[in-house]
Amino acid sequence: MEKKEIGNLINKKQGTIKKISIAIVTVVAVGYLLFQTVDSNDADTTIVLQSITGDLSVIVEPGPYLRFFGAPHHYKKVIAVNFTGEENITATSVLPKIKVRFLDTSLGEAMGVARFRLPVSEDGMINLHREFGSQGAMISNLLERAVVETAKASARTMSVEEHYSGGAGQMTLDFDDQLRNGIFIIDQVVESMGKKDKKTSSSEHEINIQPENEEETLKARQRVLVVKRKDNEGDYIRTKNQLIEYKIAVISASIEDVDYEERVDERLAAQKKAAADEALARQNLKKAQQEAETAKALGDKAIAEARAVAEKEKLQAEIEAQKKASVAKIDAAREVEVARQRKLQQIEIFELQKKEAEGLQVLAEARKKAAENALDPQVVFESKLQAWKEVEVSKYQNMSKAQLVPTIQMGQGSSSENNALTMLQLLGAKAALDLRVQFEDIGKSN
Repeated sequence: MEKKEIGNLINKKQGTIKKISIAIVTVVAVGYLLFQTVDSNDADTTIVLQSITGDLSVIVEPGPYLRFFGAPHHYKKVIAVNFTGEENITATSVLPKIKVRFLDTSLGEAMGVARFRLPVSEDGMINLHREFGSQGAMISNLLERAVVETAKASARTMSVEEHYSGGAGQMTLDFDDQLRNGIFIIDQVVESMGKKDKKTSSSEHEINIQPENEEETLKARQRVLVVKRKDNEGDYIRTKNQLIEYKIAVISASIEDVDYEERVDERLAAQKKAAADEALARQNLKKAQQEAETAKALGDKAIAEARAVAEKEKLQAEIEAQKKASVAKIDAAREVEVARQRKLQQIEIFELQKKEAEGLQVLAEARKKAAENALDPQVVFESKLQAWKEVEVSKYQNMSKAQLVPTIQMGQGSSSENNALTMLQLLGAKAALDLRVQFEDIGKSN
């Protein structure tokens, strides 16, 4: 009885386990069926779905979609190819630094990033999937290869010195341009340095190849001209660009930096030192020139000041001389005028004297003539005066001898003195009367 119960319990447990297993299998089967029937798409992904019959379709919109046991192939809508050489970089494709060779055979390692956008059309994605079969194959066989080849082609158009001296920007531009439109087809022309330099366009680059033997002449030195080919219309001739063929757009492409090889770094360091020394020498030369110019300017200033002082003194001397000359001229003119006035005065005096002499001569002649004719009043006056004088002198002489008191008295008088004075008065009156008559006769013609 106990064995039978134990067997029933075992059977019950086995039945439960079987039911659980069947349930699990059923759930898994249902889940698998659901997974194979319904799937979900991410926003940054494009799915190329291959159905169980082999048909291809493209799922672009994010969210769930019906698979119906089809095989989905996921492609990122934007793929970044990173070749910076940094670790722990999150990118669709990570490459080491790209080794490049410059025009002068110098080596370097380029670092940068290129971003691509896959086609959004169904035909474009189906064509891309049919060509490469998966995103990984497409990246390695198309995008990474295009990035590497374009980076190397961009370095071949310039020397390391050109890149170091400012050509890094041009290299980035060439990298982006060639990645979008195709790699330039270039020609290298080797010319002797002894020949006349050929003028190159903006698409040409040159490099000097130094002779290994220092005893070689300058004629042995050569230069390489890199010329980008152009068609008859002036457009650059390029290689076939598969990105354009597969409708893959370049969002951005840049070469951030280039690590030069050790020997290039040493050469550039030497050139940098030489350039620094040259710059220092130029600076010292400029400083010396400035000091010389300053000294010259100071000397010129001193000379100018001395010249100005001399000119000032000369001008003052000239002004003083002119002043003295003007004063002397004025003095001389005044002296001349004074002499002239004196001369005029002398002439006038002479004329007056002459006229006076002439008048005197005329007067003398008149007097002489009057004397001769007894008509000169002066002579007559002087003669009469002399005669009157003689008469008076003789009269008074006789009167002194005469008796003052007459025997016969005239009139009445109180004294003899009065009578004498009266007599004298009478005689004076008579003499004056006579003279008056005689003076009146002067000047009258007979």
